[in-house]
Amino acid sequence: MWNLFHRSSIVLMVAFCAQAPGVQAADFVFEEREPNSPAATETDTKYPEQIVDRLFEMSVSDPSPVIRVNALQACANIPDGGDCLNDAVEQCLDASDLFVRLNAIQMLDRVELKPQRKVDAAIDYLEMRYQNPDRRTPLSHRSMAPAVGVLTKHSDIANATLAERLQATGPMTLLHLQLAGVLNLNVVENVDCLNELSKSGDQEIRGEVVSLWSKYLASVATPLPQSDLGEKLKDVAPKLFSYAEKIISRYDKDESKSLDEREWKQMLMSPASADLNQDKIITIEEYALHMHNRSKK
Repeated sequence: MWNLFHRSSIVLMVAFCAQAPGVQAADFVFEEREPNSPAATETDTKYPEQIVDRLFEMSVSDPSPVIRVNALQACANIPDGGDCLNDAVEQCLDASDLFVRLNAIQMLDRVELKPQRKVDAAIDYLEMRYQNPDRRTPLSHRSMAPAVGVLTKHSDIANATLAERLQATGPMTLLHLQLAGVLNLNVVENVDCLNELSKSGDQEIRGEVVSLWSKYLASVATPLPQSDLGEKLKDVAPKLFSYAEKIISRYDKDESKSLDEREWKQMLMSPASADLNQDKIITIEEYALHMHNRSKK
């Protein structure tokens, strides 16, 4: 029975940090136990109903977020939890505490909920993390990754939902546009909406629209053959190579002397059109040629 309450050290660490000044429990991502662990496969073990019922009750109603999380994770180790686990996770998806919501989102692969419900819960969680203009959590933060992962897994449904929310416009429009970029929203199908947003008084919103359009145009452009690239580089001034190297090194997190799509998303203006051979990698040479071509316009 004590297997139900045995949790990894990471949960204890989160519980401690949740009480520390200036630390939010929702900033942590849990290290989940493998679903085939001994606790999850001992189907012949009999658990007292009183304990099981109380655990599920605590997972959705205990006033302590840490206790709710621990109880829900214990419930996940009960063989054949079935509908009870589904109900507990779904209720936790609507919790006011972000710590509890994050834990529920991380358990979505273990329960049978409709994909639309999972997508809505993921977007709602991201909106809650993003709603404070003075303390926005960027999409690249690890606490956002589980929700972004849910949207990526159900990208068709997520894009349809984002298109609806973009039509409504509001304080979350910037977040919705950023998610649209991550999920490759179809800009042609949403051309009217994006055109209106490009006229927004918010500079960040206009910038995200341009990034979406730039990414789309780059994806449909005719790739430049590598043999032609060498010829084109002959006209590029040496100082542009030096400048391109400085810009790329600023965002080159893996020190590959190039930018992948994830890295260049951190730039204010998308350089997607610099990816001349469409391999999702921008080299120093490609970026230098990109600046050279822009200087001639």
